[in-house]
Amino acid sequence: MINFLHSKIWLLCFLALSANTWAGDRPYIATTTAVAEEDDDGVWSVATGYQQLGANQTVSGSLEYAFNPTTSVQIEFSRKHDSDEVVTEHEAEIEVKHLFNHIARDGWGWGISASLVFAKPQDEVWRQGGVRLNIPYSLSLWEGEGLLHLNAGAIKPIGEELQWTASAAIERKILKGTTLFAELAREGEQTLLHSGVRYWVKREKVAIDFSLQKSQGPNQSADGFVIGFNLFDL
Repeated sequence: MINFLHSKIWLLCFLALSANTWAGDRPYIATTTAVAEEDDDGVWSVATGYQQLGANQTVSGSLEYAFNPTTSVQIEFSRKHDSDEVVTEHEAEIEVKHLFNHIARDGWGWGISASLVFAKPQDEVWRQGGVRLNIPYSLSLWEGEGLLHLNAGAIKPIGEELQWTASAAIERKILKGTTLFAELAREGEQTLLHSGVRYWVKREKVAIDFSLQKSQGPNQSADGFVIGFNLFDL
């Protein structure tokens, strides 16, 4: 009986934490883009990352397949370790995204993405953690040298209340192969500030990201950094 209650407590704690787990298109943490690339037709992309936020350390990896320039599916796995509580948790997310127009033609784009989130608290089995719905909008700026991204959506963790989400992000090329980016996101009572730089080792093929982040909530605030490595058009 004690073990059963202990397991339920861990599950509830993890679901509450998952409600504030950001999900976005790299290099962003919480923002989904509505950018359709001309050659995203039957290709794969891979993104890996390491995040440090206060006592939390997260390692993640995602695999995305684009059926065509406007429709894609992505699977992401992450492993989070809290060094203060000595707790390790896992999460998986399956996202399907569809864009309703092409930004290269119209100068802007919008779409919809839907995700299923699965959670594995420490020493537990995988369980469905919740669902996420998001509407992304992207606008081309500075004659194609920059982009503005706006998101509105919601996340519903299993057993928890629905939480509204919103984010705004911007990026601009400053040098050949170098792009600066920043984002501001809100999920429930949690606010994220995030900014950094993306360097293209090989244009449109290999990119490295480095950024700083700050998360603020009702009773907590934490700083950290993010390092990402990305492969495109595989």
